[in-house]
Amino acid sequence: MHTYLLPSLLLTVAAMAQSVLPPFDTAFHIDNLGPIPGVASYGGTAFLAGNPNVLLVSPWPSTEISAVPLVRNGQGLITGFGTAVPVIAVGGTDGGLAYGPNQVLFSTWYGNNRLNQIKPGSIATDRFDDLAPLGVNSSVGACTFVPAGLPGAGRLKVCSWTPGEFFDVPLTPDGTGTFTPGLASAPIQLPYDCEGLVYAPASVPLFGGRLLVCEWGQGNIAAFQIDANGNPLPATRQVVVGGAAAPGGGAFDPVSGDFVFLSSYGLLALRTGAVCGTFTHYGVASPGVAGTPTLSGTGCARIGQTITFGMGGVVNGIGILGAGSYPLNYVFDGLTILQSLEASVTVFLGPTGSTSVPLTIPVNPYLGHGHLYLQCAFLDASTQSGLIASDGIDLLMR
Repeated sequence: MHTYLLPSLLLTVAAMAQSVLPPFDTAFHIDNLGPIPGVASYGGTAFLAGNPNVLLVSPWPSTEISAVPLVRNGQGLITGFGTAVPVIAVGGTDGGLAYGPNQVLFSTWYGNNRLNQIKPGSIATDRFDDLAPLGVNSSVGACTFVPAGLPGAGRLKVCSWTPGEFFDVPLTPDGTGTFTPGLASAPIQLPYDCEGLVYAPASVPLFGGRLLVCEWGQGNIAAFQIDANGNPLPATRQVVVGGAAAPGGGAFDPVSGDFVFLSSYGLLALRTGAVCGTFTHYGVASPGVAGTPTLSGTGCARIGQTITFGMGGVVNGIGILGAGSYPLNYVFDGLTILQSLEASVTVFLGPTGSTSVPLTIPVNPYLGHGHLYLQCAFLDASTQSGLIASDGIDLLMR
């Protein structure tokens, strides 16, 4: 009957972190792999043609496209990276970085509203085009190509960062190995800004065949169904990932099947498999004549799910389950206090010496990878403080 207090605390201590939202959380989770050495911002992302163990990035603002060596585990998952090394000089960058026909690398230049083209083996831009005369409103944010197997395969798509307009741009070979972009299609208005585009292969569960759009200002990665030309249908928008810090350009990892996105706080990996959070015990209990209180946690600690905290060890015990946003290890009158006590629930253990308290984790993306610290305490006149307490639980939510 007091469980509303803990969800309220969860909402006030929500961490600046990201999580996969229902219904996609039944098949995916997201990990922040941390910052890439030498890369300090979001931007375009693409796996090097012919070598998927190297990631190309074009962080904004920059005049360089860099190569990042990747570290993978035995399952092919990216687990780390080496230092980014500049390999291509460009006039400017943003969230677009994608291979087009004949392995020509296309990238976007925010502010100047331009599209860069780099031929295989080049170390500098071979061609750039102003997009405003072609009908793309300032300024372009991202670009991509529709992959084989999806409607509109091979077509170039660009979008403006704001006002979030999406365009189809035809290409014609210019005779030098690069391409002349033609007049853009009529714009498709997306609900929010656009800083990254990546199509999901049709085989991907739940959002296969859809277009993922990085909504930089909202901190979301949203999925859109597409039409016969590979264009997004705005009314079909569903948020897949929320709470991300400035997500930029994305790419599909051909080795692991993950999606990667370059954000302000590191490389994000959207991976298959629902993952639950953890209950980790820490600190020491404070016993008394009445007994030693115990605290346990069970269930899948994921947003939208219900978990249960069990308490016991004291017959007819009267006390509280306390929760806080950070851990402590403070001794007061012999009682070891293990959390910051920002909310509490009154509990009665009764003649069995045990009880439980359920907690439904709100569907709030900022709770993903967030922590809540808990401890229970009960009255005991035998101790100096008049209380006895359990050890602590560090609840990590996913």
